[in-house]
Formats: sequence, C-alpha cells, structure tokens
Amino acid sequence: MAQSPLPDLFRLQVARTPHAPAVRSGGQELDYTELNRRANLLAHRLIARGVGPEQVVGVQLPRSPELVVALLGILKSGAAYVPIDSDCPAERREFIVHDTGLDLMLVPDGAAGIAGLTTLTVASALAAGGPEHDPTDADRLAPLTAANLAYVIYTSGSTGRPKGVTVQHDTLHRYLAFACAEYPGLAKGALLHSPVAFDLTVTALYGPLLLGGCVTVAALDREPAAGEQAPERQGFVKATPSHLPILTALPSALSPTDELVVGGEMLIGDVVERWREVHPGAAVVNEYGPTEATVGCCVFRIGPDDAIEPGATPIGTATPDTELYVLDESLRPAPDGAVGELYIAGGQVARGYLGRPGLTSDRFVANPFGGAAGTGATSAGDRMYRTGDVVRLRPDGLLEYLGRTDDQVKIRGYRIELGEVTSALAAGPGISQAAVIAREDRAGDRYLAGYAVLDEGATAGAGFAAEVRADLSRTLPAYMVPSTVTVVAALPLTSNGKLDKDALPEPQPEQDQTDEGGPADTTAGELPSTEAETALCALFAEVLGIDPVHLDDDFFRNGGDSLRAARLATKARKAGWTFGLRDVLELRTPRALVAHAAAQDGLVTDGAL
Repeated sequence: MAQSPLPDLFRLQVARTPHAPAVRSGGQELDYTELNRRANLLAHRLIARGVGPEQVVGVQLPRSPELVVALLGILKSGAAYVPIDSDCPAERREFIVHDTGLDLMLVPDGAAGIAGLTTLTVASALAAGGPEHDPTDADRLAPLTAANLAYVIYTSGSTGRPKGVTVQHDTLHRYLAFACAEYPGLAKGALLHSPVAFDLTVTALYGPLLLGGCVTVAALDREPAAGEQAPERQGFVKATPSHLPILTALPSALSPTDELVVGGEMLIGDVVERWREVHPGAAVVNEYGPTEATVGCCVFRIGPDDAIEPGATPIGTATPDTELYVLDESLRPAPDGAVGELYIAGGQVARGYLGRPGLTSDRFVANPFGGAAGTGATSAGDRMYRTGDVVRLRPDGLLEYLGRTDDQVKIRGYRIELGEVTSALAAGPGISQAAVIAREDRAGDRYLAGYAVLDEGATAGAGFAAEVRADLSRTLPAYMVPSTVTVVAALPLTSNGKLDKDALPEPQPEQDQTDEGGPADTTAGELPSTEAETALCALFAEVLGIDPVHLDDDFFRNGGDSLRAARLATKARKAGWTFGLRDVLELRTPRALVAHAAAQDGLVTDGAL
C-alpha cells in the first residue's frame, strides 16, 4: 500500500466526519471542520513565513486543543515539528534549538522571547486571518511527499548529548495504519495525557483523528478538582507500566473501555492483574518499540478473559511491515530460546539521527537477511536498527525482553542513557568521579541512584546530596535527576577494571551523606522553615506515617509507593497545591515539590498554608 503524508490522511477523515468532535479539553471542544480550519490558517501563515518540507518548527506548548492545531498546522505546511517540553531545563531546550537549527518556535500566549529565535503564538496566527483551504503543493514551497520528515523526537544520549530521531511520513503512516486496525478503541476516543516530546503520545494523538474519534486532553495523574469537569471515559488509553498503579487508584473515567496499551518499560503481569481486577473488560496490549522504529513495532495482546502470566510479560510478535531479528555478536541468528540482541528492519525504521551521520551509521546498519523473518517487508541491503535490547525467542514464538546491552535504562517510560547522567554528575563542583545506576525500591519502582567520589580536600556536609540534585535539575529533566546521591571513597571495580555495579552500596533512607559515605545523622536533615514547606512536610508525614519529615526526604526512600503517592497528590490538591501525581513520582522530595509549585503559577493557594 502506498504511504501518504499525514495531512492527506487527516483531510480524508474531515470529509467523512466534518461535525464530529475532534479534540476536547475541559469545556472547550473543536469539531473536525473547525480543527481543520484552524490548522489550515496556521499552515498558510507558516508557508508565508518561508516554512516548508524538510524544515523543522519548534513547538513548546502545553497539552491543549491549541497544541493539536499547532502540530497539524506544521505538518500541513510541509514542515516537521520538534516538540520541546516546557519543563525541561533551559540548557537542554537551548541545545535542541541549536541542534535542529530552529528559526521558528510556536509558544503560548505571553511567553518570553527566545534570543535568536522567532516565536509565534497560534492565537496570533489565527487572528491574522488568511486562506482556510487545505494547503496543496501549489501553495507549499516544495511538494510534500511521504519521504519527507514528519517530526524529530529527542532521546537521551550516551555521551551527554541528546540525539534527535528523525521520523518520516511514510514510517508514521505504516505505524498508524497498524494502530488503527489493531486498536478499534481509538475510534471511541483517546486520552492525551503525556508530553508530546514522548513518542508514546503519537498513538493517542493521531489514531483517533484518522478514525473519527475524539482526542481528549486530560491529566492522568490526578482526580478532577472540585468544579472541574471530569473527562468522559475513552475507548483507548496508552500509558507506561509506571502509570498502572495510578490508573488502578483513580476513577474508572480515566481507564479505557476497549484497550489499554502499555509501552516504554518492562511490563510485569502482577501489575496488570491488579489493574484488571479494578477495571475489567478492556484488553491490555504490551507494545514494544524504540523511537527509532516509529512508536511501536512488536505487540502482545492480553484479552479481557485471558490468563496473565506472572513475571515479565512478553513483547510478542512483529507488526506488519516489520521484521525482527535476534542476533548474536557476529550478527548470526541466535538459536530459538537463546539470548541475543534485537534488530528491527522494515517499513517503520526511522531515517536516523539529525546531524549525526556517524551515530546513524553505527546504529542503522545494513540488513543482510531481507525477508528472512517471514514478512517479506524488506530486501537484502535495506537497513535495520540495532536496538541494544536483549531478548530471546520463546518456544511459542513470542519475544521476551530481558534488558539492555549498554547503559541505557527506562525509568517511568523515559529512555535514559546513564552516561549522560553520569557526565552531568561528574561535572559537579567538588566531584572527581561519578557513577549512576538504576535500582528498585521496596515497591518495585525503578529509580536512579548516583554515586560520587569527592575531589581531594573536598567535603560533603549534611546538605550535599540536596545541593547536587538541585544543581543537576538545572541541566537535566526531572526524570533524569538521581533520586539519591551517595558519597563513596572510591568507585568499586571488577578484575578487568570496569565499574562493579553490584558492589556499590545500597542508598540510605536519608539522602544526605557524610564525607566517608556513611549515612548522616538523621537529625541533621534540614527541617521546613516556611509555611508552605511546613504544610507539605506535614502531608508527607501523614501519608508516610513518619515524623519529622525533612525537606530532602525522598518519598520512596521512606516507605512511599505509587498508591501512597496517589493519596499524597489527592490530599495536596484538596489543600490547594498545584502539583499532581506525576510530579510526586518524579520530584519525590518536599523541597523539590515546593519549588515546582512555585515555578508553575504562584506558590500555592491560601488553602495550602
């Protein structure tokens, strides 16, 4: 089947369901005709500014109907978009702007200007008026084809430099064709609840818009506040495994009627079982796929009445137009049941990494097999993506994910190169060496644990760990900041001189360390001093059942788990705080949450003090 650019696919759906609701958020709703009209206006405005195919436009907008208009408008102009999370540190945003060579960024109303960059709001583009028809190649600066770039998604880089994955319209079309056929719940609507800088959102964003469904913009990390309209229950929800305890604790309106698709991390059967006990009736699909293979390329479906295997859930079998190979170190097929590295070939393999030809040639390699996996999707000489994921093919033909070949991990669905975090930690003042590993807490949730060797003559006081984490938060996204920082006299090494991760000490419940790496006096943690800090520490104490709570006490190092985090977020919102459950999961300490609330829009309401 010939592939088409996404604007052509959306235009056909507008003709089929012109008056059906297309996007909804709170009390605002746009039908297909109005969404298309606004996207067309924006597209023509962008074209008039010289935007066209193979150019990239930045998007730094909150989840909203305006965001959907922005993404469609950029694609209709022929350009590609690069989403930039507004919660990212300024340094990381500046890197993406420089790395992509951005000239233009779509920003919210009232946003501050960005040096050296033209900014545009969707509202101003719409207010300017102009043509409202669907842009054609006669309008664009150059023809738009399926081989043109659709979007660039940045993922963590092993050298401390994030890398932009470039995805074309043809690979996007192949994935969406699969998703629309595999997930009929998309036609009944889907929740858009995660940042679009995370490609997990592609399914819930575009799937409904190609089937006549509605995209509902809603938060997945909290219950609706008093007086706030609760979202209608949707047919489809896509989330990470870390979201499942949240979905289990929240009302049924935030769980799907038809399909819950889970991706981004290893899925454990027991977690699925607990969710299904509370929300029966929907299928659960484990969808595997790196950004470099366009969202998802391997699936395993668990029907509403199917038994759930204990332990790790298999990632299943390849999607159409995809070939999966389990290979040994010599690129030979591993025997059935043997462990090997997963290589992905076929029509969903991305173009490569933006401006990184060396890295692209290292990870996207020639495919010597071509159709040998049985799909006929490729021919010998086509490329395949080397994932770095370790898998094995089970006797029943299903693939099982086992881990990574490198230092890449996934925390709450985010792909993280430990090398990038280690580089940032080692660059901190007074630190000579550093290591970062992934650990599991008592609830089974993964977190990053940092280890630091101090410069000769440097000392670490009671507030050292908190200072290091605060420093890292200025350059790394919150999900990449280690939850713990432990001072060690030296990094343990194996006999061949490599880091001995197993010999690194277990982090102490109290984050701050002495110079020798032992736990600090637990009375030495900094107690709250402001009304806001005192109020939030009191909520921590109430939910965790401990007293006192210090400003840098980590929620999950002190007995917290996902369900307690949901209770904390609910209590905090009732008290007037502006953060939600996802913030608790990522920020974890009273100090960080107070700072986050202050940065959002004022500290807290009077009801929180």
